[in-house]
Amino acid sequence: MKITDIRTHILEAPLSQPFSYSRAWYATRTAMIVEIATDEGLVGWGECYGPARINAAVVNSMKPMLVGQNPLRTEWLWQEIYARFRDHGQKGSIIQGLSGIDIALWDLKGKIFGVPVHRLMGGPMRTEVAAYATGLYRRKAGRPEQYLAEEAAGYRAEGFSAVKLKVGYGLEEDARMVRAVRDAIGPGVGLMIDANHAYDTVGAIRLGRSVEAFDIAWFEEPVPPEDVAGHR
Repeated sequence: MKITDIRTHILEAPLSQPFSYSRAWYATRTAMIVEIATDEGLVGWGECYGPARINAAVVNSMKPMLVGQNPLRTEWLWQEIYARFRDHGQKGSIIQGLSGIDIALWDLKGKIFGVPVHRLMGGPMRTEVAAYATGLYRRKAGRPEQYLAEEAAGYRAEGFSAVKLKVGYGLEEDARMVRAVRDAIGPGVGLMIDANHAYDTVGAIRLGRSVEAFDIAWFEEPVPPEDVAGHR
């Protein structure tokens, strides 16, 4: 079996209501899907995280290295492409594009052998996983204390055992939103917060201390990833 083509598909849809997290507003949602075709008719599908058009360009630049190859050589292909692009980025868009390709290759391998990919990887390691609701973004209209509390209460009513709140809008405002959401879900539901790198170390510590009483399960991305000292 050989790879005959790599196709990229950019999906985009306007939102009925724009939303934001601490770094940006969004009026549309996009995704970039990778399709790997073979000479035996089987097709593998993968998805790239991040900016769809940039990821499509990255995948298309990797295409010549894949066409004609045996799709079962997943590890060899990953290492070969990574080595070729190493000088241009060991993270970011290069890895996002390569990840979409890798997912599609594993999907294809599962179809070739007729088993789920988790079996190929030695799993499953468990039969159940706990799911939490990630949402609680900001909207253009309405009072955030009210609509965030209502949304969080809705997740609890649907059976979620935990929710994650977007923060990063200022220390005092974040603390108010955490209080509003905790009051809405009660003490029996887990609550996490995610700042998407909005704070420096001092601000993140101050926010963590100010919401400590609300039993925060984790504080995600408090500082930028480049702030190595802050992560310690």
